[in-house]
Amino acid sequence: MDLNQAERALVTGDSIALRRALFDVCSTDLHTIDELVKFTFSEDAVRPELGDAAVPFLVSIELAKRAALVRKRSGNPPLVPTHRVIGQGLDFLGELHEPGTWTPAQCLNLLVLGQTPPRRRAAVVGTMRDDGIYVIEWVAFYLSLGFDHVFIYTNDNADGSEHLLRRLAALGVITLIESETSGKVRPEVKAFNHAVNMLHELRDYEWVLFVDSDEYFVPGPNYHHAVGNVLDAVMRRYPDGRAGAIVYQWLWFNSAMVFERRPGPLIERFQYATPHWLTKSLVRLRDVLSMLRQHFPDLRPHRLIVDSAFDPLDPDNAWKAWPTQYSGGRINHYWPKSFEEFSLKKARGDSLTLAENEYARDFKLFFEWNGLETAETYHPIDPTFLMRVRDRIAQIRVLDGVAVCEQEVERGFRRLVARHDQAGGLRRVYEAVKP
Repeated sequence: MDLNQAERALVTGDSIALRRALFDVCSTDLHTIDELVKFTFSEDAVRPELGDAAVPFLVSIELAKRAALVRKRSGNPPLVPTHRVIGQGLDFLGELHEPGTWTPAQCLNLLVLGQTPPRRRAAVVGTMRDDGIYVIEWVAFYLSLGFDHVFIYTNDNADGSEHLLRRLAALGVITLIESETSGKVRPEVKAFNHAVNMLHELRDYEWVLFVDSDEYFVPGPNYHHAVGNVLDAVMRRYPDGRAGAIVYQWLWFNSAMVFERRPGPLIERFQYATPHWLTKSLVRLRDVLSMLRQHFPDLRPHRLIVDSAFDPLDPDNAWKAWPTQYSGGRINHYWPKSFEEFSLKKARGDSLTLAENEYARDFKLFFEWNGLETAETYHPIDPTFLMRVRDRIAQIRVLDGVAVCEQEVERGFRRLVARHDQAGGLRRVYEAVKP
């Protein structure tokens, strides 16, 4: 979907060209487009009546217009909350709508958001559910890499982690978006597409890494654990800005099939891994049309998806197995962990009511998708960087109220593990399915 002509018309204030370009892209009735263009260009225009589906995008355009006025008058962006709730009314963002099927309201909203000039370099957008025991480590890890800020989407927690997340948001450590979901859409897709289409403050960042709570981005050794060095390097390779996304392949960390969760940071507890070709992406936000595929973006025309070595990739082949190479970095994917921790992952997936629920995992997959610890699979975390993360963890833990919330999620974890006691205990399940 080529929005370039529409964008040029928006920037120059050419309403006639914008009408024509939107009609070419969306092929809808001219009255709807006329109403949208009038609403976009006029500071005091009343929101048009275009049906319920258009309302979220019209509200977003309205907010963008107000923010632009604030920036114009004060030179600064408006203050935004560090905690919000998004309801089931936005669940449609989790449905798999290709960019070519968008309404003109959605197209125009994305163009308007794209006019926000980023002032900061890089942010992380992550999704979490019942992940309270990892929250502080995960946040500390990404701040230690030099990301400017962390945005976390969460939903339907049973371990009490929402209290820890809210506390961190109140302290300004993260921005929290709590998503109320029906369970009928993929929460991660809804979160990622909300971030692209509705999260205005994310536009303050040029580059965004989209990951889950069990995914840790590790730049290649030449970048010295600094995301800024990665971004400097990709700009040197593509000074014309054609690289719109860098995809990093998973390194799948095994857990030797241990039953019990052990103390310590996740990145220290598990040091053995096997290659995996799937990816997650670090994207230039203004080039992104959609994150509906989760692992890699839909980009504007003439923008490149590149691998960790910055070599171009064909997005049509992104779902096909391709050789792993980690020269420029990787995503450490801590999928199995211990069997106790895996039981929470399984429960999360089982609770979804998707038509095709690929998140519903059988307990036996803990063993089938796991591995043993061998010399060939040893991939230790850099000890110097580990100390940097440990120091950041300590800094976060001493913040007001954080330690109390962390104790609550620890109790919540034990409570969720104990759900299996009525069936003879989780250990019995483990022994029953163990090969």
